[in-house]
This record gives sequence, C-alpha cells and structure tokens, in this order.
Amino acid sequence: MKKVRIEEAVGMVLGHEVVRITPGEGGVLPFQRGYVVREEDIPRFLEIGKEHIYVVEGDEPDIHENEAALRIARATVGEGLRVDGGRGGGARLKAGATGVLKINVPLLDEINGLGDFAIGTRHNWTACREGESVAMVKIMPLYVPEAKLLSVENLCRDKGRILDVLPFRIQKAGAVITGSEVYKGRITDRFADVLARKVEPFGVSLAHAIIVPDDVEAIARAISELHAAGCEVIFACSGMSVDPDDVTMDGIRASGADVIMEGVPMMPSAILGLAMLRNVPVLGTPAGVLRGGVTALDGVLPMIFAGMKPRVADIIAMGHGGFCLEKYAF
Repeated sequence: MKKVRIEEAVGMVLGHEVVRITPGEGGVLPFQRGYVVREEDIPRFLEIGKEHIYVVEGDEPDIHENEAALRIARATVGEGLRVDGGRGGGARLKAGATGVLKINVPLLDEINGLGDFAIGTRHNWTACREGESVAMVKIMPLYVPEAKLLSVENLCRDKGRILDVLPFRIQKAGAVITGSEVYKGRITDRFADVLARKVEPFGVSLAHAIIVPDDVEAIARAISELHAAGCEVIFACSGMSVDPDDVTMDGIRASGADVIMEGVPMMPSAILGLAMLRNVPVLGTPAGVLRGGVTALDGVLPMIFAGMKPRVADIIAMGHGGFCLEKYAF
C-alpha cells in the first residue's frame, strides 16, 4: 500500500473503501476498494476531504480489512448466530434464533488483547430476538497479518467459540403462591398476574398457580404437584424476607430440590432463591417483583428459559451490571 495525493492517483487502484458521511443519513460508499481512479473523480474525492488515498502497490502480503472481519466473525460464532457484513472493515453477528446470548468472556478478552481488531458484544445472558445484532467485529488497519488471523482461528478451535445464541425452550411454568393472608382470603393475590406478564414474551405460559399457607409441607407438596403436572419452571412466591412466618426456602428444600443459591448479586429483589428439582428450576421469588420494573428475576429468566441450569459462577458474574435500573437517563 502506498499513500499518494489524489491528483497523482489517476490510473491507480484504490486500496480501500471511501465513505461519505452525511449527518442524519449515515454513510455511503462512492468508491469501492479496487476502483481505478479517473481524472474526473478528483473533485468528488476532494469534496469528501480525501486529499490523499492509499493505492495498491504490487502484491498485497496481508489480508484486507473486509476479508479479515469476515474470517474473525466466522471463527468466533457458535450456535444460533449468522455473520453479516464484510464492508468497511466490519462484520455484524446477528441472532439466528430468538433466545439468550451466551458469551465466553475470558476468550473474548484474550482475543481482544491481540490488537489490530476489536469485538464488541452485548451483555452476557441478554435476551435477543432473531435477526438482532448482538456483536460486531471491527478491523482497525486496512490490512491484517495472516498470522494474527490464524491465531484467532486457532484459539477458537482450541477453546471454543466466543458467542452462542441458545433458543428459548421452556413453554410451561407453574407458581406456588405462599402466604396465609392470601390463602385465607384476607388479600387478593397479585403474583400470578405479574408472573404471567413477565414470562409471556419468552413464549412461556403460566399454566398453573396454587395458593398455599405459610407451611413447609404445603409448599413442598404444591411444588411436587407442579413438577408432576409437567411444569418446566416453578416459581415459589413469597416475601422471601427475614420473617418468622416466611418458610418458602424451607418448603423448596423439603420438596427434594437442591438449593444452588439463596440470594443473588442483583438488585432489587436480591433475595431471589435458585434451586433444581431434578431437571426443573425452582425459583424462590421475592415480593419485590410485585413492584414492577426490572429486578433480579429478569436477570436470570433468559438463562432459565433457554434450558440452562444456573451455575454459581454465572450468577456471581451478574453482579457486574446487576444494579438494575427501570430506565437509563443522564
């Protein structure tokens, strides 16, 4: 590649794309890589501020930015993703299914540390719809050494892909509504309606809701009934607070479920409980969910509805970004 003044470039081969940016309209490509510059093109180059350009000089030993972006993108994508682009030194990674984005964060960091390119993604365990962009590869120089691209491809072959989109699989949920005040009719339950609205966007129906008193055996029995009825996720709803009458987690344990965590590093509703009854997640769901807005429950639902068993390490990592805001404004 050689840098030349545009007036001296007539008859030479353009070595890069030239983009014209118009405010409010985005960018267009009036000149593509490989274009042979003509005398009449000079005013157009100057109008978009291109007094100098890079031209191809002999055989190019390295890989052009567009091809490099595609190679890195294809090396990093796993299940449920497709690659779109290879223009302007960039490539977008789009969800091939509606599901949850799963990212190998240590490998992402390692590859981003190699230099000459960058991979930016959405947050790990983010819900996404089919066709949405979830990541982008951007090449910094016009050409990248072949050896560096091979390093990325070898890392992804040896350590796995960076990104997967796991499709939502759960269809049927059930809820155990605890509280003697609800069971005895002193107040009307609100949990079932709130949960039904939360799960519906994931294609999940709240098929059953059982109201029980604050009693360990009653809670355990209701959880077992929902499990037997084929519920793929079970919500055990209560105050989940420091309350002598609240025995929800005891009831979850009494059902035979294995408790994974009691409390998560996300707020509000950090007292969320996570357990597994054989292959079915049981979520101790705190009353804070009733207030509306984004809570810790929303943080774990995409993972749960993709059929993933919650791992302690994954939940702990959610503390970074775990202070939930109903909306962001500055």
